Amino acid sequence: MTTNGLLHDGVSYWARRRPRHPAIVIDDQPPLDYGTLDRWSDGIACRLQSMGVTPGDRVGVAAANCLAWPAVAIAILKAGGIITPFNDRLVGDELAYLAGYSDPRVIVADDTRAALLRQEGVAVPLLAFEELDADRGGGPAGWTPVRIESEAVAMIIFTSGSTARPKGAMMTHGNYLAKYMEMRLLDPRLGPDTRSLMPLGLHSSPGTPWGILFTTTLGGTLYATTKYQAAQTLRTLRDQRINFFLGVPMIYDQIAREPGFPEADLSALTFARVGGATPSPDMLATWRAKGVIVRQLYGMTEVGGGSIIATEDEALARPTSCGRGLAFSRFRIVRDDGTPCAPDEPGHILLQGPGLMAGYWRDPEATAAALRDGWMHTGDIGAVDDEGYFTFLDRSKEMIKSGGFNVSPTEIEAVLMRMPGVEECAVFGVSDDKFTEVPCACVVTHDAVRSDAIHRHCAALLAGFKLPRYVITLDTPLPRLSNQKIDRRALKHHYADAANRPEPVARTKL
Repeated sequence: MTTNGLLHDGVSYWARRRPRHPAIVIDDQPPLDYGTLDRWSDGIACRLQSMGVTPGDRVGVAAANCLAWPAVAIAILKAGGIITPFNDRLVGDELAYLAGYSDPRVIVADDTRAALLRQEGVAVPLLAFEELDADRGGGPAGWTPVRIESEAVAMIIFTSGSTARPKGAMMTHGNYLAKYMEMRLLDPRLGPDTRSLMPLGLHSSPGTPWGILFTTTLGGTLYATTKYQAAQTLRTLRDQRINFFLGVPMIYDQIAREPGFPEADLSALTFARVGGATPSPDMLATWRAKGVIVRQLYGMTEVGGGSIIATEDEALARPTSCGRGLAFSRFRIVRDDGTPCAPDEPGHILLQGPGLMAGYWRDPEATAAALRDGWMHTGDIGAVDDEGYFTFLDRSKEMIKSGGFNVSPTEIEAVLMRMPGVEECAVFGVSDDKFTEVPCACVVTHDAVRSDAIHRHCAALLAGFKLPRYVITLDTPLPRLSNQKIDRRALKHHYADAANRPEPVARTKL
């Protein structure tokens, strides 16, 4: 059944209801209210149409976080186009690839990204962010946004690209509107009083759909920043009484280490989510002691974000679980032959629900491989206990096959994160003549923790075949993808020769 709800409708609705209510706040800049956001996006939409944008056209967005970013995103939708965000950290070759892959009609770019695109010879017409202030007055009299079907594609969100060049997941207006309703059923406190903080880039898979569009659909206020800093994020959580927050474990850990954290009043934070990696029990306990129940989630870009998110009660009952599922989304854990796994038996995670993507942009083979029998085959490993609680275990492609055993990097990382002085870590497999593969750990420490102490810590908590064969201690942050997940692929490539490296690579006898 065709419906008419579109992702930009919330902005127009709240512009009529309360035009001066702040919609977007970035750092200390004057807020962008709903009335201004509505008019400004009208004006930009008209400009895009004058450049030839018609319904179904892709419009690239290549810029760092700024107040114009949400106006551009809403404008693309009002013109009937498809938002195609480019990571603002990409270099010229990477931007050129995305431009060629997505084939946009126009790319809206800031000066830095525009220069990179020109250097790469990208021939797509560019619209400068710096020119958009002229559109704040709105469109011409009588102009109205384009109406398309809610089943039409609204965004092409690029996957993180941990194994190859990024693929573009096609997400419809209806995908996200149904997911937003599902989120409200999960926590009815979400509504016009929502004060959301997005510490990640607006280009990211959470940034546009779960930052800009979710917040403006509800009529709330989104707080963002030009550059993430833990101290500033803590101040915003406290001073703006943020009640809806998403972060990766690293962000929660960094905030908790800030000097002002113990005294900060975070009682307004009723919906705190963590995703992207498995949080440590210590991190969850630290925030719980502050009265903040951090809820784990499991999901992916291709299903609209969080597909399994714990309620507060579920997070208290099973802190290491992602809960028992949402209202409309479903999940299965299956063996290699597709039969259901028994309780607590690890298996492949399959997802289904209203956020299921329409497919990968211009990639029918990848779409057919991922979407089989109506289910998203995630490539991840999870388990469900006899009470229905779901736990994410690891990516199947990242499981280490060592001496006939399957070793989970996530399990080892969880043990490492329990050690005082460890800030972050990543575990991956490296080649070994005897065992085929063995675990290698990169550990970032802030107290000069010795590698032999790390070995002893692991030996007390892990079976011998799970012990890291190599431990590399670092004093700089680990590389990350655009969604802030640790880039294990880059580390695995860089340290592939760990067996032949001199110190500071510490070894343990297996």
